Amino acid sequence: MKIQAIKCKGCQTTLFSRTRYDFRTCLCGKTSIDGGFDYLKASFDSNIGFENVELELDVTLEELYRDWNTAEDKYGVIKKE
Repeated sequence: MKIQAIKCKGCQTTLFSRTRYDFRTCLCGKTSIDGGFDYLKASFDSNIGFENVELELDVTLEELYRDWNTAEDKYGVIKKE
């Protein structure tokens, strides 16, 4: 499944929102994303910025919703290795 995400240019954390109310913030706290698949809203520090990225994940919409709803939190933030 292709997922629209953003990458914080400060801490290099990649974020995506799994559901409409899944507000995610990067590790340095300068970039956030919200909206899931309904809309995409990014908030960011203009001195840091972000870039749009597209992820290909082996996951279904149902798995993403369950991950958010149960607070398992397996998906949504990808930390820089």
